[in-house]
Amino acid sequence: MVRRLYIAEKPSLGREIAKAVSAITGASQSNGQGLIKVGQDTVTWTRGHAFENAKPEEYDPILKSWRLDTLPFVPTEWKMSARQDMSGEIKAISQCLREKPDEIVHVGDAEREGQLIIDEILMKYGIDPFGGSVKRVWIQSMTDTAIQKAVREAFPNAEKRNLSHAAIARQRADWVHGLNATRAFAIVVRQAGVDGVEVRVGRVQTPTLKLVVDRDREIENFKPVDHFIPAVIFHHENGSFKASWIMPEDTPGQNADGQLLDKAVAQAVIDRVAGKTGTLSDLQKTPKNTSPPLAFSLGTLQKACFRRFGMQLEATDAAAQKLYDMKLASYPRTESEHLPTSLLAEEAPQIIANLTKVDGLGELAAQADLKRRSPVWNDAKVTDHYGIVPTMEATASKIASLSGDEKRVFMLIAKTFIAQFYPDYRYESTAATVSVPTGERADRFKANGKRVVDVGWKKVFGAELDEEDDKEEDEGTLPAMAKGDPVDVKAMELGPKRTKPPAHFDDASLIDAMMAIHRFVSNAQIKQQLKESSGIGTPATRKAIVTKLIDVGHIVRKPKGKKSIIISTTLGRALIDLLPKKVSSPDMTAFWETYLEKIKDGEFTLDRFMAEQERAIRILIDEAKTQPVNVAALGVKPLPGHGDTCPECQKGTLRTRTWPFDDAFKGKRFLRCDNFVKDDPNAQCKYRGRPEGLKEAPKHPDEGKTCTECGKGTMTSRVSTKKGPNAGRPFISCSAIDFKTEGGCRNFSWTDVEKPSSPDDGKPCPDCGKGQLQSGIVQKDGPNKGRSYIRCSAADFTKDDACKHFAWTSEQKIKGRPIAGEGQPCPKCGKGKMMRRTITKDGPNKGKAFLACNNWTRGASDNCDHAIFPDRKDAPAKPNNPSKGKAPPPPPQRRRA
Repeated sequence: MVRRLYIAEKPSLGREIAKAVSAITGASQSNGQGLIKVGQDTVTWTRGHAFENAKPEEYDPILKSWRLDTLPFVPTEWKMSARQDMSGEIKAISQCLREKPDEIVHVGDAEREGQLIIDEILMKYGIDPFGGSVKRVWIQSMTDTAIQKAVREAFPNAEKRNLSHAAIARQRADWVHGLNATRAFAIVVRQAGVDGVEVRVGRVQTPTLKLVVDRDREIENFKPVDHFIPAVIFHHENGSFKASWIMPEDTPGQNADGQLLDKAVAQAVIDRVAGKTGTLSDLQKTPKNTSPPLAFSLGTLQKACFRRFGMQLEATDAAAQKLYDMKLASYPRTESEHLPTSLLAEEAPQIIANLTKVDGLGELAAQADLKRRSPVWNDAKVTDHYGIVPTMEATASKIASLSGDEKRVFMLIAKTFIAQFYPDYRYESTAATVSVPTGERADRFKANGKRVVDVGWKKVFGAELDEEDDKEEDEGTLPAMAKGDPVDVKAMELGPKRTKPPAHFDDASLIDAMMAIHRFVSNAQIKQQLKESSGIGTPATRKAIVTKLIDVGHIVRKPKGKKSIIISTTLGRALIDLLPKKVSSPDMTAFWETYLEKIKDGEFTLDRFMAEQERAIRILIDEAKTQPVNVAALGVKPLPGHGDTCPECQKGTLRTRTWPFDDAFKGKRFLRCDNFVKDDPNAQCKYRGRPEGLKEAPKHPDEGKTCTECGKGTMTSRVSTKKGPNAGRPFISCSAIDFKTEGGCRNFSWTDVEKPSSPDDGKPCPDCGKGQLQSGIVQKDGPNKGRSYIRCSAADFTKDDACKHFAWTSEQKIKGRPIAGEGQPCPKCGKGKMMRRTITKDGPNKGKAFLACNNWTRGASDNCDHAIFPDRKDAPAKPNNPSKGKAPPPPPQRRRA
């Protein structure tokens, strides 16, 4: 009998739980299929979500078709379906639950989604996840000590009921919004005549795309401005320094941004102060300090790794996950940059002691002062997971085994942790003002500088600090001066300086923008909500959102130097222009996160939240139905006739579409009636114009006549659209033509070639008596191209029991010198004639001519094998297997154009 059943979120966590339970109870481990037995306890696991929201058609088959009249759709009773790739895990969990354990222990990740992953499994099997027999293990670190402590301190899962409801609310709202908005706007685009365009609408994905589109357009529309900032090099007895002119507010020649555009005004300043002596009219010295950088969240780690190492999001995520799996670093997908004080007391000493033995960190870790307490230690600011730090199991031997990205990422995490135990970086900031008398009033110039007092924590990073970390270094060092000191004008600079556009997004800045999207919002209330909710997306989803936008062709990475930038595509921009502002702005996320937080805190209910979602999605669908679509912006230029009434049904409207079939005209534009909806009997107009480049088939005299072969269809003139040499060729065929079905009509002929005639045309086949004799000319390239033949209309050379009546009615053109006996009756069978053939098999005789009896038909039992090889080396006059030369070719198979 199972006393406790632990269900972990992933296999690696399950193995760690089994190890912890074994250490606590003293029981040995025994591996099973998808589970581990530890005494009377069992540990099993999933791999993320074992179940997912059911597909729309599982609620109603009509939803398999994308139709506006089925929207909006919001389930009244939600269904969950097993993921197909999780059958093994689901089987193991189901088996364990059938044993009816006394207690179930929830071991999902310590955050909103992790709570849902295990809760939904229990709900699927009819178990109340918040019943008295379900406990929760909350793990913050993967060290053995931390896991054992969490197992010992398991608490009732009911304490996380509201967190679970918040997760369900997020999951269902995303499903409802994604399904309805994506379908609605995809249908609108399709009805406008645009096929093959990927339309995806997502609460986080779409605002992220808009960030990139807006930035790209801002750069493209940017107009550089040349402006002037007069500057002077002053000389003091202790050294020289550069100061810039302080422009009075009433200076003429300024633009609205306060930039001086008039070069003459700037030149006048230079002329006024040239060769003069000024006075240091003001000197302010202010001591300043900078605390060590906070611990990394996943977002800040992604930014730092891109800027320092050029690592893309995927690489950073993979490295951080690997370090976590190896127990070298704490949980990576965290939003927090702070650390709990318990870690400072219980783990920090051992972590630092381990790092003193690591190459490249030893001396730095040895100088760490564990008595120091930086701002990173703040229990109130720690969320579900604290910032990313090394663990107590990050020993020198394990770290030495790292290489590549994992080594770089670990060293960065470790140095940031060590820096918490170093002094603040301290410096003295100096602001100097120089006055130069030039008439009625003096011209004033300002200069800023700093003097480093204590390098502090920056010693840990040395030269590694990037521009963002060390932007204070832009200030130069001023010489030692005192107020009232004289300074001489030695040199002058006029400019101009040119304004620069904002930079394109890259992996780092786009993640930063998602985390701090409040900076791009003007509404004060929404700005504050987004700031408090840490932007859009989560540490676990932001990378996936960017990757998905790339995969669907809405944005692309473009190499630039050693790194890359992210820019929007034409399609991405067109979608942003198509979608209402409410869909592409982050306001929805602000609203959601506010109420998800209230649900988590027990101040709002799941049902009320979903009722509001249903109301909002109904409004959105109504807006989508009236949304104009810029077809040209989506890459399809309208054809003449676009927007006209359909000439066939008189109800629909002609829309420009792209030819969807995989033939010679794929991707070409054509007009189609929009009065066609699959499975809707009231909208079945199938009017379709020709694709561009496809000429109208010339009318044939037999056009509209009853098929002489099957007597069912009518003869119709068309043009071939298939790829290959026959693309665009006209032909006439039976409307009921069917080459696939045995006995199907095969009445087909090209109309751009002269059709041979024979007295036997239309007569019954002498072999099968079913088909009719038809004349034809070989069109395929090869030795028989242009030869005429007659064959049975029912002939099929691919089936043993089908008619194979075929005969050439013209002989192959003779090439080379004549061969004795060529064209004469076969001396062996007396039925056929001796005809020239060529050996095609590789070898010394390849290309040699020979004679073979033409009384030979593939599959026939009475074929004549007589052949003469006059030029073949070392060959008998009559080979045993003449078919190894070149037998008469099989008759050409007519096929559907």
